[in-house]
Amino acid sequence: MHVLIVDDHAFVCVGLKATLLDEYNGLDVTTTDHGDTALTILAQEDIDLVIVDLFMPGAGGGFNFIAMLCESYPDLPVIVLSASENPAHIRKCMDFGAIGFVTKSAPKDALFEAISRALKGERYVPESLREGVPGVAKVIDEVDSGADVDVVAGQMTKRQLEILRRITQGRSNKQIARELDLSENTIKVHVSAMLRALGLANRTQAGILGQKLGLDGNSETQD
Repeated sequence: MHVLIVDDHAFVCVGLKATLLDEYNGLDVTTTDHGDTALTILAQEDIDLVIVDLFMPGAGGGFNFIAMLCESYPDLPVIVLSASENPAHIRKCMDFGAIGFVTKSAPKDALFEAISRALKGERYVPESLREGVPGVAKVIDEVDSGADVDVVAGQMTKRQLEILRRITQGRSNKQIARELDLSENTIKVHVSAMLRALGLANRTQAGILGQKLGLDGNSETQD
């Protein structure tokens, strides 16, 4: 596994790299103190996971950088590591597509759990912060507690549930558009709205959720 650490404080990069190398065998860790350099590294290297400070110089900095990173690499797990515990900051990062948010004051086990979840396509917010961002944790908690399709369906339109079912079955946007007799752009709009409604970062997470809900079968949702 190759991890990229992006933080403008050198001692954070050094300390975090040492912590990860001590915990994981056979790990490659690349560090940079600048967002622009991070984008260059991502274009040239095969990176499996990014751990990034929230407020970074370069590439627009801050939330702009998080948004750019998640939009440019939608299937790349991005964990935000920040001194901020502001629920609005956390929610904004997750809305942009970050798969995890860990505060710098948290114990290292929190980061290890975030990494473990991220590699399985699961979102992570520390338990102590979940009350401040209920939308981030809501779907995760409901599914983990054994909720059925009806619970999650209540957070989506019937059309979005149809699309989630087809994403779970491995259809592309083009295939879904053809099956539902809609334009591909309309499908993209529905997918984006569905991800926001469920608090998910990308289609991979949507597919995992759909599998947990048993949507990978052949049964159809009726209008």
